[in-house]
Amino acid sequence: MDLTLRVAPEVRLGSATSGLRAFLDDIAGTRVGTGVGARTSASTGGDRGSDRGSDRGSDRGSDRGSDGTATLAELEVRARLAHESGDLNALRSIEEALGALHLENHPPRRRPEPPAAAAISAKERSLLERKAFHAALPQVSVFKRAARAKAKAIAETQADGFSRTLDLAHVVVSQHRAAALDDQWNHLAGHDRCAVIAELDADFAAAECGCTCVDAGWDAETSRGYVTIVGRYPSLDIVAERGPGVSSSGRRMLRRRTRSERNALYLSGLASFALATARRSISVAVAADDIHLVIVRPTEAGDGLEPIYVGTLSREAVTLRPALADPLPLLLGSAARPLQFDGPAHDLVAAAPETDVMGIVQRCVDALGDEELDGLLETGHA
Repeated sequence: MDLTLRVAPEVRLGSATSGLRAFLDDIAGTRVGTGVGARTSASTGGDRGSDRGSDRGSDRGSDRGSDGTATLAELEVRARLAHESGDLNALRSIEEALGALHLENHPPRRRPEPPAAAAISAKERSLLERKAFHAALPQVSVFKRAARAKAKAIAETQADGFSRTLDLAHVVVSQHRAAALDDQWNHLAGHDRCAVIAELDADFAAAECGCTCVDAGWDAETSRGYVTIVGRYPSLDIVAERGPGVSSSGRRMLRRRTRSERNALYLSGLASFALATARRSISVAVAADDIHLVIVRPTEAGDGLEPIYVGTLSREAVTLRPALADPLPLLLGSAARPLQFDGPAHDLVAAAPETDVMGIVQRCVDALGDEELDGLLETGHA
């Protein structure tokens, strides 16, 4: 599949119904997946037609991530429905979920245990002996007991030899798989560019978190490993115009929020989303020290994307902070370009990043708007 939206020498950016997705070119035997939890490859893309163990997250009819938590897409739909129905409890739970994305548990990847060598069971061995014996008996007369005993002994010897051969084959296969896992883990632990991109994108696709990895490598000046992530966050509409409140008589009710209140809730959810993305990234890219993060959202006109956050979150800042601390100060302090606010209500507006960042965003817009590309992706996933 020849895709033209290229953001790096081996990385192409595409779109699918679940969001943005990066694809790796398989050039001269280049590694496109490490197998250490990976489920994507260059031939199938990173969204639907890939293999990862039991193909977790392959049920695209559900809007839940691989760990069972609600995705942003599901929260957005639930928020709209709850607002229309006036469900106070649902609205409250949705807002709490948006502000608690960073509290999800993301255990770091570990070196995988090599698979145990499979062995033929006693039942299977007995079955092999019976099959060999039945195959030998028709050639010997029923009245020749000595010949039949000899045939049975030969059948048992043949069955035993075949069983030993199968045992040896299973050992060889297990050793090969163990060696492949070691090699794949070494590439991930060594921060191999293609391996890291494939692993991260596989994990993002399984979690349906709206993110994709577009670059990975080592910083020449600091010798720190980095990854570059593009995340798609919903617009302000994910925060309802009305929310849970209490009337003057103490009765629970829906009250209209001010613009400032909606912006505060939106910014809190954005900070939680950014920290959750960084935590997920460092749990997969075990050698990454810095997470370069670009967060985009749909424009008000709905015809494109605009960057609202461009910054870097370090592993130290993510892992050493208290788990229950407010992520908003971390978001504001890590921005490479200060977040842009407008008006007395402090509306979050598009950032003004450098040209290369805008180039990535424009490629995202082109990928999402390319219907022919979507058709090619669907064909490749089928």
